[in-house]
Order: sequence, then structure tokens, then C-alpha cells
Amino acid sequence: MVPPDPCDIDAVVFDMGGVFIIPNPGPVCAAVAVAGVDLEMTVEQAHDAHYTGVRAITERLAEEDVDESRFEVWRHYDTAYFGSLGLAGVDLEVAIDARDELRRRDKVTDLWTQVLSHNIAGFADISEVRPVAIVTNNIGTAVQQCQEYGICQLGHGPLPTAAAIVDSTVVGIAKPDPRIFDPALVALGTERTRTLYVGDTVHADVRGATAAGMPVVQLDPLDLHADHDHWRLPDVAALADLFR
Repeated sequence: MVPPDPCDIDAVVFDMGGVFIIPNPGPVCAAVAVAGVDLEMTVEQAHDAHYTGVRAITERLAEEDVDESRFEVWRHYDTAYFGSLGLAGVDLEVAIDARDELRRRDKVTDLWTQVLSHNIAGFADISEVRPVAIVTNNIGTAVQQCQEYGICQLGHGPLPTAAAIVDSTVVGIAKPDPRIFDPALVALGTERTRTLYVGDTVHADVRGATAAGMPVVQLDPLDLHADHDHWRLPDVAALADLFR
């Protein structure tokens, strides 16, 4: 796909998970260890495991008659995630169940704490030349996380200023429902056809933004979605380079 001309983009809206933060390998390994499985991984391995899991979600949601419930879909993510780290057989099933239990206990924010500093730096660069906003499927903590992880803030301060930080739990709408993008578009005051969305998943981000009439780019650092025809980039820095 031919990407849009940067001159045709008036503002940029970003997802959070998979763009600025990913699951922290420490808590993941700890949760699995409690279940009796020995697992070690570096931050780099955790990074690659996340995007491998994202690809598994893409494949699962492309199937017909799929159950798109939160836990069913994320078990496919976990299967690919832990499988890429070498777990198999009983150990793989135990690890999947352990992480599934954390989700059922709403321990998501305890895991999604590994910051992707290179993407945050790219975001800061883009914020200097275009208005920015956040739209994320979250559990009500998006504003706090944006400040805690040094991404952005509402209003003036030491961090880049976001026109809006839209949290699915707060607004009661989640991607891929295109309505979730409306508050950010209103806050930015830009046309949807000239407002770029940046995310890491096909189902929630690419399809959601497309349904909202927005151009979209998927962050695909491992090039795992080469069989799709939408615009992909390895990281936010590559997008910042285009705006320069």
C-alpha cells in the first residue's frame, strides 16, 4: 500500500499497548513460576514474543465463527507468545493458564509495564510537528499510565501535550468500534481523513480506524503481516522520519 503523504496528515493518534508498552518479562516469568514452570526471558525476547502473539490474534480473528471474547482471543496470543520462548506440551498449557488467570483477576496493568522507549522518543518528535492524541482499549488507567511512563499528558507540562487520552473503559466503547475515535477527533479539531492512527493489531487498530474513516499504520517490527496490504512500519521512529 502507498502510504499517505505526510502533508496530507494534520494530526496523529496513537494506541498504547504494543506501541508504547508491552508485557513486562519479570511479572510474566514470576506468574508462570508460581504455576511451576521455569521460564526466563530478556526484554528483547519479550518484545518479539509480544508481536508474535499479535500475529496469532490476527490469524485467529480471520477465521469464521470465531469467539471474539476477551479471554478466548488472548489464549491464542499466549500460545504463540510462550511457544516462541520454547515452551511446549504441559509446560505451555500451564503457562497459558497462569497468565489467563491473571487476566481474569484484572491484573493486566501489573503486566503491561515494559516501556518501549524508542517509540516514546519517536512520539515526542512527532508531537513537535503535529497535534497528537491517544485512543486505547484500557481499564480506566490510560491517563495515569501516559504520565507514569513519560508518554504524554493532558494540558501543559514537562511531557508532550495530548489533545485527548481516550480510554475505552471510561468512554464505554472499545476498538474496533469506530465511535471510540470520535472524542479524539473532536479534541484535535481535524478531519478524520487527515488524522492518522497508529496501532499494532489488525483487528482492533487497522479495522477500527479504517471503519472510522481514518488512515492507519500498523507497527509490525518483525514484519509478520507482510501478507496484508495495509501500511506497516517497524516503529514510531520510522514514522517520525517521514514527518521530518
